[in-house]
Amino acid sequence: MPSPEQPAAPVGERALPQEATTFALLLKRLRAARGFSQGGLAVRARCTRPYISQLERGERRRPSRDLALHLAHALGLHGEERRAFLASAGHPESETTPGGPGAGVGALAARVVDTLPCPGVLHDSTWTIHHANRTAQAMFGAVGRGVRPGLSLLELVFDVGYRAHFPAWEPWARYMLAQFKRDSLHVRRDGAYHALLARLGLLPDFLRLWRHVEPATDTTPVMPVTFALTPYGTFHLNVVRMQFVNTPELWGVVFLPEDEAGARFIQAVS
Repeated sequence: MPSPEQPAAPVGERALPQEATTFALLLKRLRAARGFSQGGLAVRARCTRPYISQLERGERRRPSRDLALHLAHALGLHGEERRAFLASAGHPESETTPGGPGAGVGALAARVVDTLPCPGVLHDSTWTIHHANRTAQAMFGAVGRGVRPGLSLLELVFDVGYRAHFPAWEPWARYMLAQFKRDSLHVRRDGAYHALLARLGLLPDFLRLWRHVEPATDTTPVMPVTFALTPYGTFHLNVVRMQFVNTPELWGVVFLPEDEAGARFIQAVS
């Protein structure tokens, strides 16, 4: 029988161990602070949304060591914050990056992009730039606007000055929107996604096109782009798209010349 000092829990409820509730609250707080939905975090950590939900409710007391490392990586934890998170999960840190596929892939991908002679960019599913090599920075600067981490490539599509360099801007913008909607389907509940849409909504024509463009039926590996820029005239590039294995939030795009004028432009900014 329960003692007078410890009344029985209501039927259907059970007390959770202190370590379970501590980790559950920490995980929920870190996820919310980064604007991730449970599904969005699950994609980044390579698990399922119900599993994240069970962790946050304390129904699963201790994730596996690999999952704890993937969660820390997905949440962008470093230093003492990372060590405290792993300790709370029941796995004091013994490795600096998740084991298995995807370990340290962001830094390695940036090194790969930096070795390319053509413009190259790393971005996530909202096309938000994580890294751009020197040639890409020069290319975007020549077209009229520099790039920086945190800027979405979709913001460039609707930028008033930037769009002036596209001879057939609206059909191309619709094409880009359809692909963006396809790429970002799994992060539609994330705070970062809605913050980006709020910024885009301030740009001319975005809301009009957004309402009338459906997601692409498939992910396209190559997107053609036509520029018009003095003194090169009109030239064509192919945007070759790559997604890193087991890393759904890391895309690589490389801009390859399609014609002689495009090759001259790439050579000029290299």
